[in-house]
Amino acid sequence: MANDKRDFYQVLGVGRSASADEIKRAYRKLARKYHPDLNKSDASAEARFKEAQEAYDILSDAKKRQAYDQFGHAGVSSSAAAEAAAAAAAAAARGGRNPGGFRYATQTPGGATVDFGEVDLEDLFNRFTGGGANRRGRRSPFTQATTNTEAEPPGADLTHHVNLTFDQAVHGTTLELRLSSATSASPETLSVKIPAGVHEGAKVRVRGKGQPSLMGHARGDLIIVTHIEPHPYFKIEGHDIVLDLPISAGEAANGATVAIPTLDGSAELKIPAGITTDKKLRIRGQGVVKRDGSRGDQLCRIVLQLPENLSDADKTWLKELDSRLNFNPRGQLPWRLKK
Repeated sequence: MANDKRDFYQVLGVGRSASADEIKRAYRKLARKYHPDLNKSDASAEARFKEAQEAYDILSDAKKRQAYDQFGHAGVSSSAAAEAAAAAAAAAARGGRNPGGFRYATQTPGGATVDFGEVDLEDLFNRFTGGGANRRGRRSPFTQATTNTEAEPPGADLTHHVNLTFDQAVHGTTLELRLSSATSASPETLSVKIPAGVHEGAKVRVRGKGQPSLMGHARGDLIIVTHIEPHPYFKIEGHDIVLDLPISAGEAANGATVAIPTLDGSAELKIPAGITTDKKLRIRGQGVVKRDGSRGDQLCRIVLQLPENLSDADKTWLKELDSRLNFNPRGQLPWRLKK
């Protein structure tokens, strides 16, 4: 029953003066914590998840939140009679008392009475029959609510976070999601296609799979937020793939052809003689898929490495080489310091 429910502000852990952003952040934190897919061994998690969804559905909507603040759970009941009475009460407040009507009030099991005001019988009849003008010549406010469904606000959007492997993010994938809803007794299973090339924090919108509205009209959307697991050696920069490529001093001096990994398998890369560290060699068309179907590139960043087991003689030889060639790697930099 309605009075058995916890206070929606208490459910989300926010104060009654909380902003819309504070309510959203609190809901997202709880949704991640109690999502059934992440708490399969915890039977109470699904109930907490549904409770948080219901609280967010009400408090994220300005009109529903106002009704809840004024009347509590009774003010946001999905009962058609309660909604009709509440709307009629608002109409009565705007236009004065209606001698042809009656007052609608309900008493909660705890003994508190919620008075919705005076209700016009004909307006109430038109609410459920789709009738037109009432006896005073005004068109029933309920008629527009039932016949003009486009004006009815949709339900709240739902946010669902998913973790993707690097390969799933780059190549795309299809996920089978099991989603719980505060308005449904059983979870809903959805097959959601994640397009190739999504990045960290990208949002994939699934139309019509969010919360239904209180009047049962259009549902909100499901927002899938992607989180990508790091790859052991690839990094994503925009639509390009970056690979750090270590080479030896001998390969850098003489040039070489080396085997490297790509998203599509191994390939050979020619390194020009005289290359220096941090230079990037580009392999076109080996990056992430773009919206137009083309692909970015793979960039191989040169990392010059020396052997770890250099002997004293080796080190002396390298120092003598610098001296003989008069080599100063910082000689051309703008911040070169005077001696």
